[in-house]
Amino acid sequence: MKTKIFFSLIICVLISAISCKSKSKSAIPTPSEKVAVPDGTSTDDIVTEEINADPSLIKETIEETKEELSADTKSNTTGSQSVKTKEVVQKIKKTTNQNKQEVKKPQANQTTSKSSSTAVTNATAPIKNSDKVKEVVDEKVKETTSKPEKPMKVDVPVGYPNHKLLDNLLKTHVSNSGNVDYAGIKKNEGSLDDYLTSLENTEFTSTWSREDKLTFWINAYNAYTIKLILNNYPVSKITDLYGGKPWDHKWIKLTGKTLSLNNIENDIIRPEFKEPRIHFAVNCAAKSCPPLLNAAYTAGNLEERLESQTSKFINNSAFNTLGKNEITISKIFDWYGSDFGDVAAYIARYADTTVKPSAKIQYNEYDWSLNGE
Repeated sequence: MKTKIFFSLIICVLISAISCKSKSKSAIPTPSEKVAVPDGTSTDDIVTEEINADPSLIKETIEETKEELSADTKSNTTGSQSVKTKEVVQKIKKTTNQNKQEVKKPQANQTTSKSSSTAVTNATAPIKNSDKVKEVVDEKVKETTSKPEKPMKVDVPVGYPNHKLLDNLLKTHVSNSGNVDYAGIKKNEGSLDDYLTSLENTEFTSTWSREDKLTFWINAYNAYTIKLILNNYPVSKITDLYGGKPWDHKWIKLTGKTLSLNNIENDIIRPEFKEPRIHFAVNCAAKSCPPLLNAAYTAGNLEERLESQTSKFINNSAFNTLGKNEITISKIFDWYGSDFGDVAAYIARYADTTVKPSAKIQYNEYDWSLNGE
């Protein structure tokens, strides 16, 4: 009879605890509740114990207790009943302590809810999950309220070609001395094609400045020269192509026309811009040509780079030998002499050494070998 009383009392107390937990409507479970539990050998000795138990764990303990007390009842041993009662109380305490430890020290491999809605729905779960619910909710709030990253600024006005595409290609495959890695560009030819497409889709408007237009044509000349080599790669020299006249081959579709490299240089750039320094910017893919800059020209850097390329070429002993009374210089100054006016005076303007305006001029032989590999 005593056993049944113990059993009934324990069942009622624990079911009451579960009921209180399940009726809670707060987003986060309330602090621990105090319930009466037996602690001793007599029903008169009842103490109050603070329980933070998971309902599922309490239910499991009830089932185990039911089986154990049933077995004890069959044995009909009063002494063992007292011992069994103590064991039941200890088991409840053990369950409670385990639950408290889980609240204080959550396992590292516990998984959090995948969304804030799931976390809120499960917020009525045992206290051991509350920290994780808060963590998930805080993360979701952070995601939804954080300011979006500003898009990367691209310095390409609407309707203008994206010279950055060419710039990236040249920086990757052209050395500081102007040696071109044609084999490397061939492997990444799609990037060059993207740039050429951007040129082909460009139409000049009244908003274009002189620098915008000149930049367009210089970059176009250099990009299509590289494409011409790639279309016939491998090749040892550009003069091996199209009967030695590759610059007369019309195949470039820009501004609604089909052009050749000669059309770009001699029919557009030279007569329209009257800028002699372009001869040190456009590159003909030959070793004796002024080295190809390993960067694209832009309206913003055009003046500085034209001046820099001109000075570097004139003072480079691989192309020009400068003396006070005599100079031996590139054939470029012979072929395009009218663009420079007084050639000796033009050389003297940029020379790091003294060159007299009356200096005798001779010209070097031109090496048409490919300016790269």
